[in-house]
This record gives sequence, structure tokens and C-alpha cells, in this order.
Amino acid sequence: MTLQIGRLKLFIISVIILFLFFFAPNIRMLLIGKQTNGTVFKLSAFTAGEHNSRVNFIAENTIEYRFEVNSNVKGTAKVIYDPENPADAYLFNFMNFVLEKIIFSLLAAIPSTIFVFFFLKKNQYLFIDLKRFKFSKGLKRWTEQDAETFKHIVKEPLTHAIKPFEYAYLVNSDLKSSGKLIAITLQYLFIHKYIEITTKLVQVNKTDDKQKPRPFVRLGSNYAQEVNLTPIERELLTIFSSNDSLRLHEIRMKLQQKFGPEFEKFHTEVVKPYFETSALFNQSKPNELGKQVLSEVNARILFIEKQVDDLLSDTHLKELSVLLEKLHTNWLFIPTETFDKIKSALVQRKDEIDSELIAKITSAYQRIAIN
Repeated sequence: MTLQIGRLKLFIISVIILFLFFFAPNIRMLLIGKQTNGTVFKLSAFTAGEHNSRVNFIAENTIEYRFEVNSNVKGTAKVIYDPENPADAYLFNFMNFVLEKIIFSLLAAIPSTIFVFFFLKKNQYLFIDLKRFKFSKGLKRWTEQDAETFKHIVKEPLTHAIKPFEYAYLVNSDLKSSGKLIAITLQYLFIHKYIEITTKLVQVNKTDDKQKPRPFVRLGSNYAQEVNLTPIERELLTIFSSNDSLRLHEIRMKLQQKFGPEFEKFHTEVVKPYFETSALFNQSKPNELGKQVLSEVNARILFIEKQVDDLLSDTHLKELSVLLEKLHTNWLFIPTETFDKIKSALVQRKDEIDSELIAKITSAYQRIAIN
């Protein structure tokens, strides 16, 4: 059996081991220790060595013991000690019993963190062969468990189909920046051809002798089929209905004229009412269904990101395309580096993959930003 541990897990494991190492004596003392009252004496500058205080206490064997510590405590204080070896004792307070060990652990964690993040690169894993106790590192390997997980997420559709702006709101229901929702919704409308980008030659500056090509956005070929659109999407499409086409900066101007400088009215009059009646939310917070769908989408995106190199193989690429279809354009949230690999692989094998999916993924590279 071989364990494979990613960089983040290795970091977490190393930190846990460090904390256990430093806190092992404290944990043991909590399990077996006896508590009593001791007296803390401040040492003078002449008698103090490495520590500034001395603690005297009487153990259950009626013998007086003493030990030195650095502490601001004066007078009576709690002491915990090993009844079998009372000389092994601590001041039983947060500063001396807990905080010092936390500081030592954190200091030790710094070189450990540096080592882990230099030892394993971003997509590398540490492999531990438990049978021969051998260590190696490399790219993540496809396991039987990965195969079962992939089979399940390809076969099972999302419990509830959601659009990208709904996913963004599920991720952060306190989202106050309507600009982000507008941008992702415009991108969705573009991918599904409700709006389209054309290029026109324009005179950018009055001093320019030659015209330059610039992108314009206008209503697309699917605009007439807007029956499945939400009020949020329809509201954004209205800014194009009375205009032949708009430059990217003109989109922002039209939206600001309609909804305010920071699109305040868009949030209060369009977005908020929509989510108040959505099946995914309860009083603008994700309900159980919303949390479940969010978990499903997150799991699929995370799996694709972690397993992308295996998924792009001849064996799995077609199934990956099915999984992308079932994500309902929420593949827009796959990290760019991973998405680049997927797009290149699908384009290379476009004869085997659904042409509509290829068109959507390719068009996702033309970003409609509200400049």
C-alpha cells in the first residue's frame, strides 16, 4: 500500500507532529499530574540566572521541592507535578504551561514550512510505500478511489442546476460587490450567445490618422430564445436592446446610469429580491439545498483541479467533457492554469468531443469586463 500526501497535507501533518512533540510532556502531566499551591519568589538580579523566579511547593510526600521559571507571577500560584518525580513540575497557568510551548512550536514550524514548500512543488506529492517504507515524490497518481469518485461525479447530476452567478452568491452570500455578479453574468450570456462580440474599426483618439479595431458587444443570436433566463439576466440584457452595440466602457456607463455609481440599485432591486425567493436561499442565506449544491460543485471543481493531468488522458477526456457539461458553465470557476490545459486537450480532440461544449469553452477566453 502506498500513501500519497500533497503539499498542504504534509504541512499540516508536520505542524501537528511539532505540536505533539513540544506538548507531549504537558499532555502527560495533565494525565498523571497532581496539583497543589506553591509560592513564587522573585530572584534578585544577583541570584537570578536563566530564570527570574523560584517556585517552592510541598508535594504529597510532604517534601518541599523548588524549581525556577520565567514568570510575572508573585505570591501563591498553582503548581502541577509528577507524583513519581515531584522535581518534574510546572507553574500551572496559561503563560508557563501553554503559551511558552506554543511559541516554541511556531518557531520550529517556520523552518518546517520552508522545507515542505521547497521540497514539494505545487502539484507534487510525497509517496510513502508502507510495505518497503520507501519515500519518493512526483505528480499525483490515479488510484482506485479516484476512479470510483470520478465515476460517481460523472454519473450523478447536480441536485439542482445552478448558473454561475448563483454559484458565486452561494460561495459568498454576503457579496456586496454587484460588479462581480454582473461580470460573471455577462460572461454566461456571452458563452450562451445571448450577447456577442464584434470587432469594428474606430478612431480611438482625435489625433489618430488610422482607425483601430475595437470590440463591441451587442445582442446575440439566442436573444430571441430568452425564456429560460432569470430576472437578473433579463435586466442586464435590456441595456443592449435599444443600442446597436456598445464598447466595453460604455457597458459600465449604461449600467451606472441605470443602477448608480456602484450598481447599488442592481443589488437592492434585482439581485436581493431574486435570491429572497430562490429555492437555494432562506432569508438571503444558503439553505440546506443551497449548501448541498455548493458542496457538489466545489467537490467537482476540486477533483478536476487535483486530477487534471490524469483526466486529460485518452481514457478519461470524454468523461471529463460529460462532467463539464453537468457543471452548467460553472467550469468558469476552475483555476485558469487548469482550465488552459483542459481547453488545449479538448481542442486537440475536437472531433471526439461535443462541438457545442468546445465552442463554449473556447469562447470563455473572450472576457467581457465592465471596464
